[in-house]
Amino acid sequence: MKPTIIIVDDEKSILEACELVLRSAGYENVIPVQDGRNLHDTLSDNPYSIVLLDLNMPHITGKDLLNSIVKEYPNIPVIIITANSDIDSAVDCLRVGAYDYLVKPLDIKRLQSSIKNAGELLNLRYEVSSLKYQAFREEIKRPEAFSHVLTANPKMSSIFSYIEAISNSGQPVLVLGETGSGKEMIARAIHNSSGLEGDFIPVDLSGLDDTMFSDTLFGHTKGAYTGADRERQGLVERAAGGTLFLDEIGDLNEQCQLKLLRLIQEEKYLPLGSDKPKRSKARIVAAANKELHNIVGSESGLRKDLYFRLSTHLIIVPPLRERPEDIRLLTEYFAEQSAEAMDKPKPGIDEEIINILSSYSFPGNVRELKALVVDAVAFSTGGKFPAEILRSRMNTHHTVTKSKDTNPNDIRTFFGKFPTLSEMTEHIIDEAMKVSNNNQKEAARLLGISRQALNKRLLNRKELSEQQ
Repeated sequence: MKPTIIIVDDEKSILEACELVLRSAGYENVIPVQDGRNLHDTLSDNPYSIVLLDLNMPHITGKDLLNSIVKEYPNIPVIIITANSDIDSAVDCLRVGAYDYLVKPLDIKRLQSSIKNAGELLNLRYEVSSLKYQAFREEIKRPEAFSHVLTANPKMSSIFSYIEAISNSGQPVLVLGETGSGKEMIARAIHNSSGLEGDFIPVDLSGLDDTMFSDTLFGHTKGAYTGADRERQGLVERAAGGTLFLDEIGDLNEQCQLKLLRLIQEEKYLPLGSDKPKRSKARIVAAANKELHNIVGSESGLRKDLYFRLSTHLIIVPPLRERPEDIRLLTEYFAEQSAEAMDKPKPGIDEEIINILSSYSFPGNVRELKALVVDAVAFSTGGKFPAEILRSRMNTHHTVTKSKDTNPNDIRTFFGKFPTLSEMTEHIIDEAMKVSNNNQKEAARLLGISRQALNKRLLNRKELSEQQ
């Protein structure tokens, strides 16, 4: 959200000059106020503002206005603009609460820099206020913005509250999470919650070299390179007034990172083949694998300055294994959707199915759960969810991902999930029988139980197998 710039000065020429400079710099909401007595009416209509205030004015002095602004509108940064270069005056204004003190004639770059920094402070103050407000509320203000994210998890609810708090700041957001955890859905929720009128434009940055990155994001002019027979609009322009979602941000090379950093800092970019910069009007949301912070600043990693710019607001999406409440919700949803697509009845999902799924670690997160459920629905008959297909696919997934596990002593490394007590018991009985060459007396000794107890377990398992 862009702040309104309110200029308070009794000299009309100063007002017109400042307004012209600010509008040319991209500030669309600029309000000149020639009579300081009208300032409070303007502020009441525009509380999300930055005030440029002259000290020497008739009717009411700038110092009196500064005191009242600081008291009644403590979030609003005030930049003093005056011909008075007296140090004591500057110190006095800053002590009262002014954000900056600029002396006429104004240095344009210094003015723009001061306003930009004041805008960032304004955003942070509003974010802190919003977060404090959210901390005392349980309900989500705009639940429809999150309707596409199925969850009953408290961590996810906290993320929704945070998204509402930052929705209007306009600052970049960095979403971190494991593969398949739902980062793009969170990015869409940020867009929906912000109420932006523009589109949500996603782009996968993985595999893009410098030229492709520039062409994809910034577009090109006719004749920019061989084959560029017409002008092409970039995704930054298509996302104007909306959200540009940059996925796999950690895959960018150094040159692409520099261009992205410039886009964020200056809100300007150059289409390929053009020397006339365009202004970006899109909010940027980026996403990366959760381990991104480990490669920030490394030789082949993300630049620190870009990371800190992108992570003005930071969201970490919990993996599915930390959201057990969501497994039933998601399973029911995926089963219903896939059954409808396959034109077959939705299979019933009982506690056995939920227990099987809940015991699995889901290295592929929600995306993997969806694949498992869709495949199981394809094999379902008579409205029954095939547990054996589910187990088979889970074992296959475990085999594929097992080599990636860094802790061979973790029990999940062997089972591909955290096993139930019953599964552990069955496993060690089988192992004891193998080691003892099916000698029940020796197997019972290894297990620390009586031969009769072992024999009873083996008989029960045989009877259960025959019944199935």
